[in-house]
Amino acid sequence: MRNAIVKFFVAAAIMFAGAFVSNAQPGGGFQFDPNEIAKMRADDMKQTVKLTDDQYTKVVALFKAEMENMQKMFEGGGMPDMDAMQKQREEQTKKLKEVLSKDQFEAWQKHEQERMQQFGGGGF
Repeated sequence: MRNAIVKFFVAAAIMFAGAFVSNAQPGGGFQFDPNEIAKMRADDMKQTVKLTDDQYTKVVALFKAEMENMQKMFEGGGMPDMDAMQKQREEQTKKLKEVLSKDQFEAWQKHEQERMQQFGGGGF
């Protein structure tokens, strides 16, 4: 399970970073807008699990913080520490559970698993 979560997180990071790459930065890092990605992911979640306006606001903030942390992890051009990524993912999951109802969280997990399968199980 841990391996699948890490694979998903890496695949999601690469997918979202790749979707918003503007230019390669000196040192090999990517530049993307955490606000845009957070909003895009929250919009997907809102449609998938029917978030309230309050939940949506909280989810945008969570995703924005996650993307900013991920951006820092990818600075320097190399692969980030997998343990650090796993820890961040676990923290994100914990925070989402606090914002979403049990049914919403389960629906979101199912949606994310289906998405991961569409991308070949993470490709790693």
